[in-house]
Amino acid sequence: MNNWNLLLSVILLLSASVLVTQSAFAEDVSTSMIASAEDKAKLVSFVESALAYVQENGKDMALKEFSNKTGQFVSGELYIYAHDFNGTCLAHPFKPEWIGTNRLNDTDPNGVMIMKGMINVAKEGKGFAYFIYSNPAHDNKDEMKLAYVMKVDDNWFLGSGLYL
Repeated sequence: MNNWNLLLSVILLLSASVLVTQSAFAEDVSTSMIASAEDKAKLVSFVESALAYVQENGKDMALKEFSNKTGQFVSGELYIYAHDFNGTCLAHPFKPEWIGTNRLNDTDPNGVMIMKGMINVAKEGKGFAYFIYSNPAHDNKDEMKLAYVMKVDDNWFLGSGLYL
């Protein structure tokens, strides 16, 4: 009987160890997939500064500046892009070939409608959207991306994003 109690105790301890390890690993993975409050604030501030630029300088000048890869709206990983509410790209500093093309039906590897999601958020005024996107800084590996978008007027919106 003593051996059974010992064996049962060992099994319970091992099971508890496995659960604790799995829980810690899951927490590690999930927290690495969440942007810090500081990163989110930086993203919001960046898009807000682009909206202020539109309001001060007008749409045409702003779209030209947002499409300039050496301009003031490219800062490290962050850059501003602009789309209309039909999904047509109006400005992008690193994908000039996208300007004038409709991106409405773009999906991520999980089937998430990227542009439709950003449009839905922007139509509400402003907010965040998550999707998977290839990261050029990591050999175009698919990674989770957090976008922040803001409505400019009833026709178009601005956005920027960061990889998590």
